[in-house]
Amino acid sequence: MLSTSPHITKIVWIVSALLIGFGFTDPERETKVRVAPESEVVISGTTNVNEFTCKYNLEELELPIRLAYDDKAEQIQFSNAQLKLANDCFDCGGKAINKDFRELLQTEEHPQVELRLLYVDPPQPDNQKIGVGMEIKIAGVARNYETILYCEQQGNICVDGTIPLKLTDFGLEPPRKVLGMIKVHDEIQVKVALSLKEI
Repeated sequence: MLSTSPHITKIVWIVSALLIGFGFTDPERETKVRVAPESEVVISGTTNVNEFTCKYNLEELELPIRLAYDDKAEQIQFSNAQLKLANDCFDCGGKAINKDFRELLQTEEHPQVELRLLYVDPPQPDNQKIGVGMEIKIAGVARNYETILYCEQQGNICVDGTIPLKLTDFGLEPPRKVLGMIKVHDEIQVKVALSLKEI
């Protein structure tokens, strides 16, 4: 059974660390972790002249993180598991680009990006890859994704992964600036690099 494997339990902690402020009905398992200061959540992209990087202020996350999950057959399944990232807590390196970033994500109408974990595939022996299914909501539009996260277990548990997205998938038009001479490219990257410790 999945619930009897310490390795599977650690994988659940890793993936669940993406999910802050969630609630479950009658969870079978529960634990808590802290996110180390060196952890990062970053949204990045490019334009026809440069690139931009917007880093989330992890100090705004409520800590410690309570993790709850339910083992189901061939997958570890999650119910109502959500991570909510306030758009205003991303720092792109300056007031002007921060303002552009918030306008792009339609912050007044939709003040946060939401991620909902759907399931985790059991990892294979001697393989650091973890298959994950999730729903991502940006500007009020939700899309489902299957992706891969990578983990290491040396001291703290570490997870690292990048999810490529397209702005147009969420009904967002890549903006143009300076009389249309600077254009943001459609594809952006969501990078998660977390160092976790059970408490």
